Amino acid sequence: MAENPTDGVPSIEGETKGVHMAERPLAVILTGGKATRLRPLSYELPKALVPVLNRPLIAYALERLAETGIDDVWIVVMPGDDRTAVAAHEAAPIGVSINVAIQPEPNGPGDALAQVPHDQLRGRHVAVIAADALLHGGDLKSQFDSWLSEPVDAWLPLAPTDVPKSMGIAQLDGERITEFIEKPEHPKGNLASPAWWLLGPAAVDRVLDDPVINAKGELEMSGTLTAIIEEGHPVGGRRFDGEWLDTGTLEALLATQARLLEERESSVLIAPDADVENCELGPNVVVGSGCRLRNVKLSNALVAPGGHLEAIEDSGIVVTPSGEIGRP
Repeated sequence: MAENPTDGVPSIEGETKGVHMAERPLAVILTGGKATRLRPLSYELPKALVPVLNRPLIAYALERLAETGIDDVWIVVMPGDDRTAVAAHEAAPIGVSINVAIQPEPNGPGDALAQVPHDQLRGRHVAVIAADALLHGGDLKSQFDSWLSEPVDAWLPLAPTDVPKSMGIAQLDGERITEFIEKPEHPKGNLASPAWWLLGPAAVDRVLDDPVINAKGELEMSGTLTAIIEEGHPVGGRRFDGEWLDTGTLEALLATQARLLEERESSVLIAPDADVENCELGPNVVVGSGCRLRNVKLSNALVAPGGHLEAIEDSGIVVTPSGEIGRP
């Protein structure tokens, strides 16, 4: 594939480290896609800005990356999405550099990676992460340390799934992945990739130069890794010892919200500037910044920042910034 200079791409510069670029791992956060299963919320918010406990999803990804020591991050966004870059800048830990690339069409994660200037990618270890893949708790740094120190072309943190036929499923021999099949008809196990793909320099080159392309014309990350494994190249991985929390549907978003509220020992979270009057809220209710609620009774609900509600009683709903109600 041709090199992509991405002329005119906006960038937000962070602190410059005194380490040669090629020696520093890089992270690329993918924020594109239509997020159809999150409608109507995703009609009004880019996927990476979907709120979980009143923080955008991209904030969680940046926080986890900072724990691993990565301070050089590219965000890949769809055309016209200026809000995600601003949110990433606001959420980035001190010392983390944020740059932005644009993916013209949602042609798969491999294509998204290819939008980052190739001179930033070649010869480097690159962590490619879906913004909505929320890894909670656990020791993520040890996974990254293994990726950077082991003689492997790529590394996959793995997590159990209840729907293995819908995921990329790995077979392990110790910490070596011997087989990786996307959406297997007859799964041999339930350890899935949660869309945190840790690529070594050879795997980066393979994704840029010779990716697997599916029937829809999308450049597959999982399919390309499958090809790498089938060709006998070493790919490592092990089970992540934390939780992989699903945020891909309205139902999953509410379940993840409930799980995280448990740790706060409170079943309700209301933004400090929300205007709430004569309401009965909970359990599992989050009200975002700038919301206005009057005479409302809610349970198992998310009211996104800016949402207004009045004189309703409901449960199991997600309210958009414009006040539209979505149900799982």
